[in-house]
Formats: sequence, C-alpha cells, structure tokens
Amino acid sequence: MRELFDKLKIYLKENKIDGLYFNSSNEFLMEYNVLELNSSFKLTNFSGSTSMGVATKDKVYLFVDTRYHAQADIEVRDDFIEIVKVPLDKYLYEAMFEVLGENFVLGVPAKKISKFLFDKFKKEGKPKNIKFKPLNEDGIEVCESSLSSEKFFDINEIPLEISGKSADDKISELLRQFQNSYLLVTDLTDIAYLTNLRSFDFPYSSSFPSKLIINPSGATLYVNSEREFKSKFIKTKFFDEYYKDLKNIKNSDVLYQKKSISLYDFRLIDKSNKKIDKDFSRKHIKNNSEIEHFKECFYNTDRALEIIEQMLSSEVEYSEFDYSRALVDSLYSNGAYALSFKPIVACGENSAIIHYGTPSKDKIVKDGDFLLIDYGAYFEGGYATDTTRTFIKGTPSDEQKKVYTVVLKAFLNAYHKPTKKYYNIDNNARKVIEKGLGTEYPFAHGTGHGVGISVHEPPVTLSKHKLSKVDITENTVFSIEPGAYKQGFGGVRLENTVYANKLNDIIMPETLSKYKFEDKLVDRSLLTKQEFKWYLDWQEEYERTYLSK
Repeated sequence: MRELFDKLKIYLKENKIDGLYFNSSNEFLMEYNVLELNSSFKLTNFSGSTSMGVATKDKVYLFVDTRYHAQADIEVRDDFIEIVKVPLDKYLYEAMFEVLGENFVLGVPAKKISKFLFDKFKKEGKPKNIKFKPLNEDGIEVCESSLSSEKFFDINEIPLEISGKSADDKISELLRQFQNSYLLVTDLTDIAYLTNLRSFDFPYSSSFPSKLIINPSGATLYVNSEREFKSKFIKTKFFDEYYKDLKNIKNSDVLYQKKSISLYDFRLIDKSNKKIDKDFSRKHIKNNSEIEHFKECFYNTDRALEIIEQMLSSEVEYSEFDYSRALVDSLYSNGAYALSFKPIVACGENSAIIHYGTPSKDKIVKDGDFLLIDYGAYFEGGYATDTTRTFIKGTPSDEQKKVYTVVLKAFLNAYHKPTKKYYNIDNNARKVIEKGLGTEYPFAHGTGHGVGISVHEPPVTLSKHKLSKVDITENTVFSIEPGAYKQGFGGVRLENTVYANKLNDIIMPETLSKYKFEDKLVDRSLLTKQEFKWYLDWQEEYERTYLSK
C-alpha cells in the first residue's frame, strides 16, 4: 500500500491535481464491490461497503460513517492514512471538504461518481474555491495496473408469479408515460426490476453490470451475456456498444436519473439533447405477488437461523468462523441462491463493532458471550432478505439483560406505534434507547432502510435525516433495526424486515421476519404491560409459524 501511495504521488503531479478522490464502488456505482476492484480497499485496506477518501501528496484521508468507525480502526494500519470518523448527522463529503484547503484541485474518476454527488461536491467546494478535474480513469487502477477485464454473466428471467408484472408491461408503461423521449436507466436494480432479469454472478447482488436505453419504440439492454431474452420491447447488445449508442442520440429529450448516472455517462450525452433529471423508478413499491414472495423468502431465512441456536446449546465450543460457515451452509440448504451481503457473526466485545468484518477462527464463543448474527440471502426472485438477532451463550449477566431488553423495547415501540412518517419510527426507537441506556450505549446508526432487489434500497430510509420525514408508502419493504453498543462490552441489534400494510385506511408495519427473541436475555421487569403483551404475541407467532410445521 505504501508502494501504491508513492506511485499516486507521481500520478498527482503528472495530472496537475492536488488530490485524487476515491471510493469503494465501481463504474456501475454498486454498493457491494468485490475487493479486487475496490480502490478504497487497495489503498487503505478498509473493506467496508461505504467509504470515500482523498489521496494527497502528503497523506491519504479516509472518511467513514459511524457504522464503520471501529472496523476502520482495526483494518487501517498505515501511518500515511488518516481516518476521519464522520458523525451520524453528517455526510461523508461534507467532512471531506472540511479537510481540503483553499483552491485545492481535486481529480475525480468520472466513472465512479454519480452526477448527483459530483454536483454536491461542486456546491460544497465553492466557498473554498475548490476546483474539480474529471478523469476518464481511476488513478488507483492505473498505478496498480489492474484495470478490470470483461466478464460474461449468467442471467435468468424470474417467473411472472414472483414479479407480478411482465417486463414488456413495465417497459410499455414507461413508453406511454414518456412518449418521444429517451430514458437512460443506469441504476442496476432498476434494470433488474424493469427486465425481470437476475444474475447471482456478482457477490451480494442479484442485479448485473448493464445499461438500459429506452427509446420511443422499445428498449436496448447492454449486457455481456450469451442469453437470448424473449421480449416484445427489449433487444440486447453487448456492453461495449453502449457508449457509442449513447453519443449517437441527437436532438431529443433525454431523461436520466441524477443519483445513478455516472458523471462519465452524463458528459457523453450530446449537447443537442435536452437533459431532464427524472426519477422514474417505482421498484420500491412492491405488488402483492412480490410481497407474497418476500414472505416465502423470510420463512426460509428464519429457518436457516435455527442452526445457530442448536450450536449454542451444544456443549461443544465453536468459533465465530464455525458459526458463520454453518449459517451460510444453512441458508443454501434452505433454498438460497446467494447471500445478500456478507454475514456479520460477532462474539463478545466484537458485537460492539456495528459492521464487524471477518469472523475469526480463533475467537471462541464462551459462556456469557453475546453472539450477534446479521445475515440475509437471495432466493429465486432475487429479492434480498435481512435479519439480525443477538444471542447469548450460557447465562447472561444483569447488564446484558438490561441492554438487550432496552433494545427489544425500542423495536416493539417502533414497530407497534402508529405513525405516518419513516422518521417517526426512528424517533420512537431512539427515544427508548436514550431513556433506558443514556449515552453509555450509543445507537450509532439509522433505524432502518429500504429492502428490495438491493438489501439497501432507496428512497426509503429510517433515520434522523430529513430524507426520512416523508409519508410511509403502502407496500414499501424496510427494516427496523435498533441497536446499542459499547466498546469492550459488546452490542445488541434486533432487526426485522417489514412491509407497510394498509388495513382500514391505516398503514402499519407487518413483519416479514418472524424469528423469536432470546427469552433468557429479556428482563421482564423492564417491560410495560403493553410491551410484555407485544413480546408474548411475537413469541407465540413464532411458535405458530415454525414449531407447528
């Protein structure tokens, strides 16, 4: 990494820039990127799914949010790297521009930043007169000579009984809505949704590297696959033809999604076109067929977790690695096609690391240890599941019971109290934890996120941020996952994925994940009468759903 940093210093000088922006994503702006294509990992050894940084001639700045503070401390060791720990209420790029000096010239790999984020950069950098130089290459890849090679993907169409609507119906609706316009679909999950196509060749994803151009007469899918697709409106071309076709669009209305189109793609749109930023995605609102499929997926996800309890009750002592391997095997034996993210299996004090990285073969789960399991998978339909439970090996301490019970109370109140906005779900959970545990056990992440073809599906988010202050939409799927963490002690997180169900004109969460809570960690004296009833109802629902079958 030191050698790569030394090469980058030369690259900065040759390109007449003061610093190079880098992040953890790839040219398709995917959240989960393989480490061999992850520039942030190559330069800093940080393996988290979200980060950004700047390499200057003097040092490298790595910016991470609260979910990754502890993980960055563990993984980043080089003395030329400064970890900047960004608080929950601040964007990473805001912290980045606090570090950069006046008149700084920042090189930005145009394929690895969205037009939306680049515009944020320009606005944030204006008070300091910071200049930006878009680059057609990633300097880290250039210095390491590791440009990605072409790969072909195995792609399959999901059944209509899962998707609920054919690809041709989805495309024809857009053609009617946006007549005589070109739509550039660059969000990979939007492409997977519109085409009803899935691939499990890329880790922690059911979508696939591709682009989609919808024109007034149909659509062209650009993807490296040998598969022929039966569609009235969609034809396919190999990916390398996309950029040529994009540049050939002239004198038309071109609709694009600012948050998903790369700066590189945006700059290729011909000046004769009228560029219109338009969010035409509807994938976050699930139809009834998708909801029913989600229920099946979470049933299988819940069943997979039973192996953890069996191992915990055994007299044999297992390592974090043993639990992780058994869990993954159990997911596949219960029908999983792929993992929706790298499972978190964290024992004892490691459970305080919100996004704990790699389960250890040397970390043995002993009597009195917390075991936090955060896991999920993809099944036939390519929709993600996401669930977290915190277990205990043997007998818990009073303090462990208190922390667990307060987090349980936070979930029960967030789940059951009627509200109109996602923000209020977060607020209900956060108030319970702050009252029950104070600042000793910080709740250092949002209460939830959207779940769909991606395990983190926008625009739904449950947090203190203003983006959460919107009305809950019927049939959106999202997680509710309060947590409390203390370094050196451990942490508790309880996550259930739910959908917004409308009943008698009231929208309330209805859970998809139904796994029971750890009864021996519950201090019933801390529960109100109503909370105790909610808790018993949950445990009884688990019994009815699973133990009767």
